[in-house]
Amino acid sequence: MNYKKFAAVSLGSAAMVAALLTPATLASAQTGAATAATRAATALVENASVSCSKPSGKRANYSWGAGTTTVTIYFNNHCSHKVSVKISFERKGSSGATVSTSRCMTVNANTKGSKKFYAARYKPYSVTRVSSC
Repeated sequence: MNYKKFAAVSLGSAAMVAALLTPATLASAQTGAATAATRAATALVENASVSCSKPSGKRANYSWGAGTTTVTIYFNNHCSHKVSVKISFERKGSSGATVSTSRCMTVNANTKGSKKFYAARYKPYSVTRVSSC
C-alpha cells in the first residue's frame, strides 16, 4: 500500500469536508449570535399597564427601554379619558444603596406615542396610576 497517496487522499477529503461544513457552521453561528442579540434587546424592554375607568376591561399600556442618559417611555392609551401615571426610577448608589426618584406623565384619551425623560443612570421599574400630575 502506498502511504503517500493514502495520506494525500485523506487530507484532501478532510479539507473538502471542512470546506463543506464551514459555511453551515458559520451560518449557524451567525444565527445563534442574532438570536442572542434579539434576546438581549428584548430583555432590556419592560412594560406595564393600568386599567381604565371607562370603558371597563380596557387598559393604558406603557413600555420602555433604558438608554445611557435617557429613557423613552412608549404609551398606548385605550381609555376614553386622560390617564396620569407616576413612573418610578431607581439606580444603585455609590455605596450600593438604591436611589429612587419618580416622574409624572399624563396621557390623553385614545392616543399613543412616546415621551423621553433625561434620567442618567436611572432605570424605570414601575408605573402606578395617580389621580393627577
